[in-house]
Amino acid sequence: MTSSTSSPDRTPPTADVLVERDETVGIITINRPARLNAVTPEAGDTLRSAFLELEADSRIRAVVLTGAGRGFCAGADISGDVGNAREVLLDSWNPLVLTMRSLQIPIIAAVNGVAAGAGVSLALACDLRVAATSARFELSFAKIGLMPDAGLTWLLPRVVGLGRANEMALLAERLSAPEAHTWGLVNQLAADGQALGDAVAMARRFAELSVSVATIKQAHQRALGTDFADQLKHEAHTQGWLQEQPDFAEATRAFAEKRPAQLTERKPPDQAR
Repeated sequence: MTSSTSSPDRTPPTADVLVERDETVGIITINRPARLNAVTPEAGDTLRSAFLELEADSRIRAVVLTGAGRGFCAGADISGDVGNAREVLLDSWNPLVLTMRSLQIPIIAAVNGVAAGAGVSLALACDLRVAATSARFELSFAKIGLMPDAGLTWLLPRVVGLGRANEMALLAERLSAPEAHTWGLVNQLAADGQALGDAVAMARRFAELSVSVATIKQAHQRALGTDFADQLKHEAHTQGWLQEQPDFAEATRAFAEKRPAQLTERKPPDQAR
């Protein structure tokens, strides 16, 4: 990484959540390795703020989410007083995953180790997932008389299909990273110790892409809650808006001149949503 621990572009190493900027990539690390990066409500609120902070930084084109040590995220921290589940979900976890899903810049999960419970939800709330070959995904809710939460009952069937979602959640299955890749839950496998590096490399590719990345992400999200005819109208409206933008004009000139395009826009204004 280009940043150092003394750089103003990185949070203090004692924090539960680390934020680092590596050129056009923002890196968020859940920094509770002794608890396999299980998230407290306070850490969840800090995570949400970190995503919003990076989105507000015009230099950042993509965000990578990972965990410190040997785990990605073991879900909610249930040590000590766990509080009221309803309140914790409504006040902390739900705002976090809603923010992740609505972020205009892409989020890539670097799953470096175990993702369990709501940690799977964090991975699925990202747009793309890179996983170390030894990583695994675990849903044990049914074993303790609870149900998947933090968006899992919505996200999991849409990513892997209803049958596989039922298999994983109802049977409390443990899924290896290679199996998750076969299922479509993981986009890319990485050698152990390389998940973060490979995810950052993927994230850097967005530095050369245009404002349309945000509109594509928004369109896919929108399509999950609308019908085909309505989505066709949305595509037509947004495509017309994109055609009027500087990025499209520059890209067409670059194509004609056989040179790389110099794209400058990152996010669409509100009227394009």
